[in-house]
Amino acid sequence: MAQTPVRNQPLLTPPELRVRLPEFYRAIDQFNDGYYFESHETLEELWRVTPLPERLLFQAVIQMAAAFVHICRGKYPGTIYLLEASAAKLREFTPERFGVDVARLLADIERARDEIAALGEEHFLQWDAAGVPRIRFVQTAR
Repeated sequence: MAQTPVRNQPLLTPPELRVRLPEFYRAIDQFNDGYYFESHETLEELWRVTPLPERLLFQAVIQMAAAFVHICRGKYPGTIYLLEASAAKLREFTPERFGVDVARLLADIERARDEIAALGEEHFLQWDAAGVPRIRFVQTAR
């Protein structure tokens, strides 16, 4: 697959990506604090200039954050679609990437998706938001 920049921006080199990882960690903190939209926005700028395969990891977190924005807005189909898309991308990064416990995050996303889907479109807003996954680290990575 060709490495093409998004919107004609040059892609980061591996050393440049390492320097910008704090942006990824800030997006994680925002997500874990319930600031899903802000997490999405923080990570989107980094995602645009990140080469594959890491671009897909960042996109998975963006999609997960967007899924919880959708649930807050009462949008069932988008919630399910985005959780599934996020999970599909995260599978490529298990068990860990950049210190993130991807295996656990994947399991938590799949559990949340299954619980929300089981409630169906008419009742999904009854889902307990305590089930929102937290992005955890396998060890101190920052």
